[in-house]
Amino acid sequence: MNLNEYANPAKRLLRFVEQVSHKPDQVSTVQVWADALGLDPQIANNDPHQVLIKLKLLREEVDLVEKLMAETPFSAQLYAPYLDRVRRTISVPNSSAGWSNYKQNLQADTLLALRYCSEILPPEPELAMEDLQSVLDKVSELRLEIESLTLSRGVRDFLLRQLDIIENGIHDYPIKGGSAIKNAFKEGFADFASNAYSLEKEADKAEASKVARVWGALQIAGKGFVETDRIATAYVHLIEKGQNASQALIGWFNSYEPA
Repeated sequence: MNLNEYANPAKRLLRFVEQVSHKPDQVSTVQVWADALGLDPQIANNDPHQVLIKLKLLREEVDLVEKLMAETPFSAQLYAPYLDRVRRTISVPNSSAGWSNYKQNLQADTLLALRYCSEILPPEPELAMEDLQSVLDKVSELRLEIESLTLSRGVRDFLLRQLDIIENGIHDYPIKGGSAIKNAFKEGFADFASNAYSLEKEADKAEASKVARVWGALQIAGKGFVETDRIATAYVHLIEKGQNASQALIGWFNSYEPA
């Protein structure tokens, strides 16, 4: 796999647009996007909710490309009209409509404009997909273990939710790049702050420590995005210890020194 296809928002956007631009006209729009986004097209046809969530993320990337391109010396007329075409393709008012209604926005000139944007915008730190896949494998193994244990309902749900946050962050990486990994740490930290009080028993803390090791693996896989991030580093330590949320968070913020 070419690591560079995720190197900036324009490259990530181009990757999806190139995929869907070749889809058959008669297929429903929601099925086209579900397939490109790695979701089940048949499930999406009956319930497009997950597809619409992912398309919202993709729409944010279109806006980001326009924002970043506006900071370059290139005229907006060279890229803005084509980004608007991509927006119209992503912001679909009728997901069950045939793909031919939207495919016309993705002609060769639109793809060419995206290619120029992808070459102009600076690259982000590259992440190896095999490293992220390794973290996903750890998530799957630990989820099976936690589901097989006798834990209190609150602790079980908390730990499984933490694994879901990690998994969702990785799955969103092809759309959002490294910001998806950083956002996962922020979401996990906030979830811990609300639920760490439930980690009272030693058995609960032991399982939390295993979840922390998966977060640690994600931190390493995230490299330039989160490897030295203050929240990411602190969070791995907090969940590993299973400390009382209020004590842990107060201690962390008291030790925080703004950059």
